[in-house]
Amino acid sequence: MNLSDAFFLQRFYTYLESEKKMSKHTLTAYAGDLNDFIGFAQSTYEINSTAEISHLIIKSWLSGKMAAGMDARSVNRKISSLKSYFKYLLRHSWIQFDPMLKVSSPKSSKKLPVFIEENKMNDIVTHLIDKKSDEKNQDNHGIANDILLTLYHTGMRLSELIHLEKRHIDLSGKTLKVLGKRNKERIIPITDELKSVLENRIQYHPASQYVFNTSKGNKLYPNYVYRLVKQLLTEHTTLKKKSPHVLRHTFATHLLNNGGDLNAIKELLGHANLSATQVYTHNSVERLKKIHQLAHPKSGK
Repeated sequence: MNLSDAFFLQRFYTYLESEKKMSKHTLTAYAGDLNDFIGFAQSTYEINSTAEISHLIIKSWLSGKMAAGMDARSVNRKISSLKSYFKYLLRHSWIQFDPMLKVSSPKSSKKLPVFIEENKMNDIVTHLIDKKSDEKNQDNHGIANDILLTLYHTGMRLSELIHLEKRHIDLSGKTLKVLGKRNKERIIPITDELKSVLENRIQYHPASQYVFNTSKGNKLYPNYVYRLVKQLLTEHTTLKKKSPHVLRHTFATHLLNNGGDLNAIKELLGHANLSATQVYTHNSVERLKKIHQLAHPKSGK
């Protein structure tokens, strides 16, 4: 089987999209990884057959990435891409052995999630609510405020916000339904504050099925949301990272700091396993350390 056979590659991408329910963003990343590796194998080792790929060639490619400064997390993503591909080929008997069996993943140091301190977030929310009350009658005005408030109140992902439909908002029951990764649905309660925001928002662009739209009534796209959120966070915080995901981290951290059950937070975030949620406990530990250092007479402050 030819290494760069477009037919087999396309069948693999179709499999990821239809059976594994991968997002377009993840598919694009996997495709980029595979194309990069295939180009490397062909140019460096003059290999054109999938059967000729060995674990040594794969390790050579990965070593080059790490030598160029790529972090362990990114390398692990590339390993995941290749593992999925060779496992798929092996299942269909297009290769006789899986070269990834001898490829190990580098350990990645977990970075603490970046979040906004609770008192600062309270100030931001108060400011946005007050500002919105003066501007709510202007068509689509304040969409940036509404997006930020929704992300913070629900902890939803960027893609989930973009695909949030009006029919999934239950104002009387004060809940909303989110379609998460791999098309997994979850229900998120909403506060009276967010209920008011969404109640006003769904009045805009009646012809659209989505809660949030551009000023022309079109469906949102990732860069549009990134730009709006970054602008608002730049105005109100000094954080270096100013992405929509910061608000997801803030949502989870504030729930945990205020006594939220870890399993409940896991469900609200739509995490597949508890280990993904446990990273927020580290923020709580760091917070306790700071309190201890400031308050304890023997802390050496």
